Amino acid sequence: MSGGMRQILNLGLYDGLKRAYSLRRLNLSKMKFFHPTAEEAAAHGKVLPTLALDKARATNRKRICNTKLATAEAAAPKMDMPKSDLVMGPPQISPCLASRRFVHFFPTASESKVILGDRGNRMLRFNIVDGSRYMDTLPCLHGLKEMPMVISVPPTDVHLPDGEDTGDLYIIDGLLHPHKAEVRPQFEALVWRGFPKSAVSSRFWHCDILPLPPWISHHKHGMVFGHALVDDSICFSICGAEGAGTYCFHIATREWSKAGDWLMPFNGKADYVPELGLWFGITQDNLPCAADLSGLVRGEELSPDKMRIWERDDLPEEWQPTSLHNSCAVSLGSGRFIIVDFLDVMKFNKEWNEMDAVKEFALFTGMELAFSNGKGKNGRNGASKDNGHHSSGTDCSGNESCNCSVSGNENGGKGKGVMRGLRVIKHKSHRYMFKKQLRIEAVL
Repeated sequence: MSGGMRQILNLGLYDGLKRAYSLRRLNLSKMKFFHPTAEEAAAHGKVLPTLALDKARATNRKRICNTKLATAEAAAPKMDMPKSDLVMGPPQISPCLASRRFVHFFPTASESKVILGDRGNRMLRFNIVDGSRYMDTLPCLHGLKEMPMVISVPPTDVHLPDGEDTGDLYIIDGLLHPHKAEVRPQFEALVWRGFPKSAVSSRFWHCDILPLPPWISHHKHGMVFGHALVDDSICFSICGAEGAGTYCFHIATREWSKAGDWLMPFNGKADYVPELGLWFGITQDNLPCAADLSGLVRGEELSPDKMRIWERDDLPEEWQPTSLHNSCAVSLGSGRFIIVDFLDVMKFNKEWNEMDAVKEFALFTGMELAFSNGKGKNGRNGASKDNGHHSSGTDCSGNESCNCSVSGNENGGKGKGVMRGLRVIKHKSHRYMFKKQLRIEAVL
């Protein structure tokens, strides 16, 4: 997505009663997830407290719940799902495949385009052109992906003259079996190009099988935890019984380098914020996180002073994270994000003397990454007070008088991002209560 703030959030849903998938488009301008002015953000926004890294990594850490249930419900009114732009039945594939999730929704560089892939490796692209719904096909993948993760690379001068603003897609299986890579493709790319050394000038989509990091080729299993686009490379954090590490795939040469035997703090995708020179995403514990990843491609270790994690003390004790979905963050541009938390409503069961989940819902929240002086590189203002919440992190977090600046531009931060004085501002929330077996499968 390029060219200003994003206006549409794409939602992939599954209807268990009808056994059908639907794609819906949430108009962000109508939902008002953000306060319209800096003054309103200062008066009504909330600055999340930072969390010391040793506490964030503690296995016995308990979630802080400083908000009452009634207060949280009043601050997050219920929302309805928009009407379906596309409905798709389950594909006809082998019944021996046990997973109920037969269709996956993949993001692209354009908010108007979404790619759908089924477990038969077929790929469809959905688009809305001048109000008309349009679908076309893309090359099939070469191998089944049990837990596909997609990295969308923005279009270049190769794409744009042909009207292709989708960008290239790199698809890796989140559950890897590296020792079977020769017979089971687990990392592939959908790229727009012509034939090499050909007189034919026309270009079209190709699906290429790509290698996995050579350092894990003997591993039997591996989980891809986090990934990020850094300069012209895609960095993956992979962990398994045989070891853990972060590896960088260089798009131009299609070669790998190793950043180190450590993992990035993100779970899933981390988005680059060019105004701040930092990457933002969600941790394995569903907490907002920012880090300076600019040195990964050069093999620099991600030190504690190059990352920040924030506590979510705005959720009541009765709202607990569901085990079926991890939280996710979708970048809107200019340091603004929609954070989606998948939560269970808990109620005390007197018969069993324990808390039971009685309802499920998705909490959509507008959040903003900014500096405590209210200005990023582009001069945008953020909330100017922390509503009485104090940072448990390092210097200047939540300090209004801190005059911090940031350097860095383009994807990859040629200047190093600044962590001092960085904070996350929570704006507004809305709740979608799951009903009639209609569940959100993807937020793009």
